[in-house]
Amino acid sequence: MSEHDHDALRRALQRNASLTATDLSEFSFDDDTPDSAQFMNCSADSTRFVGGGLALSRWTTTRFSRCEFANVNFSGARFEECRFFDAERAQGCTFRFCDLRGAVFRNCDLMLTTFNACELWDVTFSDCRMSGVMFEKPAFAFSSARTRSKKPVRLAGTFERCRMDNAVLRETDLSSLRILDCDLSGAELQGTSLVNASLRGSDLSHAALRLADLSGADLRGADLTGFDLQDIKSFSGLQISASQQHHLLRSLGIDVFADEA
Repeated sequence: MSEHDHDALRRALQRNASLTATDLSEFSFDDDTPDSAQFMNCSADSTRFVGGGLALSRWTTTRFSRCEFANVNFSGARFEECRFFDAERAQGCTFRFCDLRGAVFRNCDLMLTTFNACELWDVTFSDCRMSGVMFEKPAFAFSSARTRSKKPVRLAGTFERCRMDNAVLRETDLSSLRILDCDLSGAELQGTSLVNASLRGSDLSHAALRLADLSGADLRGADLTGFDLQDIKSFSGLQISASQQHHLLRSLGIDVFADEA
């Protein structure tokens, strides 16, 4: 984009115009970007997202390539059918220190995307492709200044029907999250807190769960192939389906037989 194109784009954003089929490549979003901006069928290649305010923005069928989002306010933003993965370069985008509170990602391609030190409470990912996604120091909970307790106040997020195979979530706090009907096969969850989390119907086959805390977690209907209770740090109050008990007890060396008539 030329500087003239950049100026025209800035004016359109200031008018709060809805941008359709616009090339955002190499444009720089800054603090002057208004809230509630709307983008449809746009493309962003090497676009600079640093310190911008894009709260409540709407992004539909937009393609992001080689983009890094640093310290951007995306609280309440919605991304629908957007692509953050560059298949030609086999490279995902990176979110660093972004505010994603209450953000929604629906049917997006987030393969190999990295979320580093982002605020993610009350975020929703649904029907997204997230293979190999990496979460580093995510904040799915916050401490309220109004409460005397130092215990985090939970507004945990939701993952629904997402493909998260080989995702990296090591040593993260995922307590109280809803991870429903997701594919977490081969995911790295070592040392992760899943206290009171719901993973109902999710595929945890061959996921690395050594020293994970599953206290109060709901695993009913989950695929637990390769699951070994001896690797788990704590599983007090763990909820499972009746059909899963034989596999879990077998991992402890216990054989279960039917009652004799």
